[in-house]
Amino acid sequence: MSSRRRADDPTLHGVLLVDKPKGPTSHDVVAWVRWVLGLRRVGHCGTLDPAATGMLVVGVGAATKLAPFLTGQDKGYRACFMLGASTTTADAQGELVEERPCPPGCEADVPAALAALCGAQSLPPPAYSAIHVEGQRAHALARAGQAPVLDARPMTVHALTPGRVTRRGDRIEVEATMLVSKGTYVRSLAEALGRHLGLPAHLSALHRTRSGAFDLEDSRAVTGLVAQRVESERSGPPRWRIGLPSCETPEATAEHLRARLLMPSEAVPMPVLRVSDDECGNRAMQRLAAGQVLSLPDPGLPEPYPAGVDRLAVALPRGPALVVARLDESPPGTRLRPERVVVPPTPHP
Repeated sequence: MSSRRRADDPTLHGVLLVDKPKGPTSHDVVAWVRWVLGLRRVGHCGTLDPAATGMLVVGVGAATKLAPFLTGQDKGYRACFMLGASTTTADAQGELVEERPCPPGCEADVPAALAALCGAQSLPPPAYSAIHVEGQRAHALARAGQAPVLDARPMTVHALTPGRVTRRGDRIEVEATMLVSKGTYVRSLAEALGRHLGLPAHLSALHRTRSGAFDLEDSRAVTGLVAQRVESERSGPPRWRIGLPSCETPEATAEHLRARLLMPSEAVPMPVLRVSDDECGNRAMQRLAAGQVLSLPDPGLPEPYPAGVDRLAVALPRGPALVVARLDESPPGTRLRPERVVVPPTPHP
């Protein structure tokens, strides 16, 4: 893609639900959004491997401050596991490590092996992952010929529904849909499935269907992206060119993304307390927007505020701004403690 340098638009902020195509990295998609919108402050909220497709939540502008809350959501996937072969990367992109024919009739053992994946697990992430090991990414160490040893991490499969089980020569393809916790590596689940069956295994395909309350059925999801591998304009490896065929010009693409931005108050995974224009000017709201702690009850905070929650968001119409705050129950009383203040920058005159 060619360079499109322009100043950041301070009024542009929100969250995009992007249907990532196969091939580009999550960072490639972020770079494409930066280029289309002409913004520097863009980041994703939960990495998808290059070979994976589906929901990539992307923060734009001031909404990048919401990343810690959006990244921590449960994820939904459609996965395809291949039994009979393992790879260096635990997916179809790696080199073959071991190959063993699946014995006749082992298809009958698949449902029980899938059921064993449900619930809390403690599994090591794949060696080819973005985890830091002594200041370096594990995948960089693995590609350099080193073998990073990664400690087992908690992963939880909340729900798993078996799909088709298909024999393909000496291998067996297993489909499943699942809902998993933050930090779950589906490639690690593929290898665990193989161990339950006494077979080498890897993840052959993965599609993220949802992240938290968002799914790709949302009318504002950015779908239809295509990716093409092209030679670099300068000396270097080929790169991915991402495009939206339904939009004929960069300006049309930018308008398409702008129209699909979710406001921060629509994206946060917590109750939202909306403040009116009249209430916005009181001292309590000014203190909250400045990141100061409020003691509750406060006469300046509109009621009723949500009960039984440990965190809420306060949406202020001026800015518009959003304050994510924690409700701390400790003597001498309840306090509303701001954790993130999302305020778009003021446009320059």
